[in-house]
This record gives sequence, C-alpha cells and structure tokens, in this order.
Amino acid sequence: MIKRLFQIALPIVMAWLMVMPLSAQGVAFGVKGGLEVVSMEFNDDVFDKSNRAGFFVGPTFVISTALPGLAIDISGLYNERTLRVEGESVQQKSILIPAHVRYGASIMDFGGVFLTAGPQLSFNVGPSKFYWEDVNKNAKQFLLQDTKLAIDFGVGLSIGQHLEAIVYYSIPIGKTGDFTWNKVSKAANEASSALNNTNTTANSWMLSATYIF
Repeated sequence: MIKRLFQIALPIVMAWLMVMPLSAQGVAFGVKGGLEVVSMEFNDDVFDKSNRAGFFVGPTFVISTALPGLAIDISGLYNERTLRVEGESVQQKSILIPAHVRYGASIMDFGGVFLTAGPQLSFNVGPSKFYWEDVNKNAKQFLLQDTKLAIDFGVGLSIGQHLEAIVYYSIPIGKTGDFTWNKVSKAANEASSALNNTNTTANSWMLSATYIF
C-alpha cells in the first residue's frame, strides 16, 4: 500500500512544487538541523511502545510567495535514528525531503510566528534488513521500508532575519517496517515452522533550528 501511495503522491508533490514558485517573491537559502524523538507503535499488543532519538541535518530553501505571510519550505536532510525492536537497537539512515507550506505573521522587528504542514518523502540509504537471536535462540528479523511518505505538522518561531526554530510532529502513512520472529521448541530444540509477524509505525517529534543566510 505504501508503494501505491508513494506513486500517487510523488507526481502531485512535484507538480505542486513546480507551480507554487511561479509566484515567488524571493528564495532564501539556509542550513537546518535538529533532534528527533521516535515513538514505535506495534500492531501486536504484546509489544510495548519504545522511544528512541535521532538527528537530522541538511540544506533548506524558503520560498516566499505573492501572498503575505505564505511561504514554502523545501529541505534535503540526512537523518539517522535508532529504533528499538524487542531488545535490539536498529539504526536507520535516510534522506528526508520535506516540502511544507507555512503561514504566519510578523511580530514587529522581533521576527514572527507561523504554522507549517506538508508531505515528507523518506528514502532509506542504510541497511534495511536486520537479523538476530535472543537469549532463548529465538530467530528474529526486522525489515525497514525503502521509501515512506509522512505528513508533518508544526509550529515555528523566527528570530530576526536569520534564525528559525520549528517543532514538527511527523505521522507516517503506512508501516515503517515488518518484524518477524519464530520460537525454538525447548522439547525438540528445533525452530517452529510457524512464523509470527507484526508491523510497526514510527511517529516522531522533530525539533529543528535553521540558520538563513
């Protein structure tokens, strides 16, 4: 399903990005970086939520439009985060391409506040398959999705002409990965022929700081 959504969303996002800058009043370049807190949610109730941290950094472009207060924020970010799956730490490395619309108001000469929302495409650039055994010799596998689509919502604060701070909440569309495991029979000391499977989504809070040149 996620692949189908990606195929539908990509041309829409690309067309939107091509049309909106036609009325642009200016383009500002900057560098964005920040921290991420990930909340893992499993479909199977036997698993507890697990929180882990990550970071992201990369260039960003802020494109102002003809409408006062309305702008577009497009970034290319390297993202590295750690997921916790059944006692195992899984490191995910991705390239994030968020494309957000923002709308806000200035606060005299201090800066301004704004709301922001939009899609985020994610491409996995690190390992996608992880295998291990627990202390009871149970075989386990976690498989990450290669591409993902998420929707971000956030609120931001600009300070002067060069600094911005934004807090996002990112909600993935579809699953983040599949977790498969089997249990070793203590009596026969052989792996069970039946595999167990569940999938997980990784919602996240992202706190970013941007310097606009």
